[in-house]
Parts: sequence; structure tokens; C-alpha cells
Amino acid sequence: MKKILMTSALMGVLALTGCSTLKNAVGTDDSGMHDVYSNTNNMAPVTSKNGILVDAKNHMTLYTYDKDSMNRSECGSVCMVAWPAFMASSNAKASGQFAPFQREDGKYQWAMNGKPLYFYANDTKVGDMHGDEKFDVWHVIHAK
Repeated sequence: MKKILMTSALMGVLALTGCSTLKNAVGTDDSGMHDVYSNTNNMAPVTSKNGILVDAKNHMTLYTYDKDSMNRSECGSVCMVAWPAFMASSNAKASGQFAPFQREDGKYQWAMNGKPLYFYANDTKVGDMHGDEKFDVWHVIHAK
């Protein structure tokens, strides 16, 4: 029964993201987390590319989710299949508008001005922004 529920939930995510296969939805990373952590000085590992905020290591586009509240992610485990969290190390330090917060699962995630940051699983190469305006609640972050 549990397997049927998980399969149904996954199929719902695939339908919502417009993907026809699991590989298209999650690529090769099905953990819901990306292993991009802070650099040696524990500051937010972000930069901008073509006017969009990206992670400093892989230069992949970062997103916010309208349903999140201040330092609280509303994207649960099923959601994070398509929208992996931008994780922070437990000793990461706030830097300007970027700060880590502790998720309900005990792990740490980066936030910008209190808004949790995510990747989109269908973004497979630098410059991809396939999640922008998805369902009118997911948005890229324009660098200022």
C-alpha cells in the first residue's frame, strides 16, 4: 500500500512538472537535495550569471517559492523531487541578505531575505531557467 501511495505521489509530481519520465523530472539526482555547501569561509556560495542568481559552484539557477514563509520551507519531500533545496552546512554563517535556516528535517537550507532557495530538477545545464514562473509560484531571482 505504501509503495502504491509513493508511486501515485510521484506520478502527480511528474504530471505537475510536465515530465514524461522520472529522469526528466529529477535527472540523476533523486535525493531532493543538492550537495552545494558553503565555501571555506562559510558564506553563501552564490553569484550571478546573466543577471540571475545562481550557486557559485555549478552556476545553476536558484528559485524562490511563493508559498514559503520567513525561514520556513513549504516544499516537502515530494515537492523536493522536482525542486531540490539549496542546502547549507550546519556551521554556515549569514552574509548580507543570505542566511542559513534549519529545516523541519533538521538540515540547513540557504535563504535570501528569509525566502528559502531551491534548484529546479529540469534545469540540466548552466543558463537553464525552465522553472521560472512555473505554476505562477516559482521564480528566478534577478541579481541587483
